[in-house]
Amino acid sequence: MGKRLLTAPLVALVLFASSGAVADTVDGIAAVVNDRLITFSDVRELATPAIQNAYRLYTGEERDRKVQQAGVDALNTLVERALILQEYKEKGYHIPDHVFEGRVREIIEEQYGGDKNALIRTLQARGLTFDQWKEKFVREPFIVQALRQKEVSADVVISPAAIEQYYNENKAKFSLPYQVRLRMIVIKKEAGVNPNEARELAQNLWEKLEAGADFAALANVYSSSGQKNLGGDWGWVDKESGLRKELADVAFALQAGQHSKVIETEDGCYIVQVDEVRPARARTLAEVRGEIEKTLAQEKRSERQRQWMERLKKKAYIRYF
Repeated sequence: MGKRLLTAPLVALVLFASSGAVADTVDGIAAVVNDRLITFSDVRELATPAIQNAYRLYTGEERDRKVQQAGVDALNTLVERALILQEYKEKGYHIPDHVFEGRVREIIEEQYGGDKNALIRTLQARGLTFDQWKEKFVREPFIVQALRQKEVSADVVISPAAIEQYYNENKAKFSLPYQVRLRMIVIKKEAGVNPNEARELAQNLWEKLEAGADFAALANVYSSSGQKNLGGDWGWVDKESGLRKELADVAFALQAGQHSKVIETEDGCYIVQVDEVRPARARTLAEVRGEIEKTLAQEKRSERQRQWMERLKKKAYIRYF
């Protein structure tokens, strides 16, 4: 229904970042969807949390890619929102005003302690009126959510046959590796302290274990790890759990009920004990049925969302600037 120019405004979106913060760039039109304008300030507002997160976690080219992607994702979200709102209008749907008023009351109660004046003061600081806020942040999101529920999430049913087929085709995903229930006593080599002290203490504790002392009791008293108060219990671990190699090599060679000799590293002395072992195995269909059902339901919702947006775009005028 009109010309659609789909050139992504990547260059403009790079302007979002300046010296690690979201820049106050000159506003302008980022896109037009039918008769609705989407401005760069709209996109910046939605993209800001992701952009700030990119600056916290990344640097250089990777950061720039994350910033750019945040802008593109925000623009796409706003375009889809505009399409859904247009659909609501065209189809003559109607959500009673009392529903929106109820949501407003909930927000005021949850976020402002029931003080509407506190909300209004906050909006004034942002240059928004109460009616503008209600339309943009209450009514429109509610409509979008309601229509998305109707078109995408309603009546998603996954058949037992589909679940079984997925399980049979993806059994490797549901295999469990060999695991051990691990306990550990950690004696750190402290800076400025003779390392022989750590060695001697660890050796003394090993001798106590050899004589029948309780591993958990000794860990509670002597271990310096974060699991000290748990009796040195690290829970179930496998070879991909991130356990350092010199410890993993020993731990996974032990049988249930066995403890190691003292393992010395640059930073400390360790004694590990294996309480139980779990052989590698494939989880049964009964164990993973719920997990598979959620996966297939999400896949179905994603496909419905894609098809729905394609239908709306085909009858819309969309132009990116």
